[in-house]
Amino acid sequence: MKDKFKMEMPQDFYDFWEFCKTLDSDKPECALIDTLDLDLVGPFDVLAGKFKNIEESSVVSYHLHWRHYYDPPEFQTVIRACNSDQGYHIGYFRDDPKTLPVFVASNQANVDCEMVIMGENLFSAVSIHLVDVLKKCKVKTKQNSLKKLQSSLTTKAKELKYNLSPLTPNIKARNKKSNSKTFHKAGMVVPVDATEVGYRPLTVTDGELKKILRKISEGKDEKEREKASEELQEIMTYVQFANDECDYGMGLELGLDIFCFGEKRFNNTILQLMPLAYRLLGRDLFAEIIEIHMEHRERKQLSQVKAK
Repeated sequence: MKDKFKMEMPQDFYDFWEFCKTLDSDKPECALIDTLDLDLVGPFDVLAGKFKNIEESSVVSYHLHWRHYYDPPEFQTVIRACNSDQGYHIGYFRDDPKTLPVFVASNQANVDCEMVIMGENLFSAVSIHLVDVLKKCKVKTKQNSLKKLQSSLTTKAKELKYNLSPLTPNIKARNKKSNSKTFHKAGMVVPVDATEVGYRPLTVTDGELKKILRKISEGKDEKEREKASEELQEIMTYVQFANDECDYGMGLELGLDIFCFGEKRFNNTILQLMPLAYRLLGRDLFAEIIEIHMEHRERKQLSQVKAK
């Protein structure tokens, strides 16, 4: 697993796979499709043996495997909705590639960049999703199937001592350390020392930055677009000053926000900001991921396993 994805998977990842085996011993990755329309993907495809008989040369990058449009390098997809027009998917969120995930979150890739925190582990995330599905379900037989799954999931989570709360003390503590919410709302954490070196806030609010980016991409005339471009360049100049003074978080925040804005005309700007910020922070793997993602961000096929 680490050979392919370069990151450690948490214990709940393997425990959830074993739980799905109790639901479908032949194809655990498909165990939640009938009830929840959820398919285990990403690193789960390694456990499912889907990479066993494929040519390595056919895999552009394992980091692209089920990486959706708005997934920042911190996010790793492990579950997706099979028939979602919104591009709903669930994944682990890490602040640093060398550490275990800080929480599980979901995103609707065809809607916007926003991440929704769904607890510390996959049992919690699927439990929360199941409750939402159950609330909307009107068919009695389907309700019974969902309640049976809910009972099994809850029992196994309690047995393994997994917290099913969407907002645990650990997540609350992490969120308090967050330097900025960022456009995706999941927050950003970079190290800040006792003298507060490490991060300084952007010189504009989120609303002001969005306004600048919209003017550049949708401005009514060249004059308005040019003025907004100058404003963005001024912010990037402040980022250069911040990097010189070891406040690397400022450049990461700006890069993440522009990435989340989602307009491809800013691809070069993102590549100026994010890889450098990650490398300055010692998060080289994230720099590698954003570089390969930007190169292939328009991909229609999210899986790196070619359909047979």
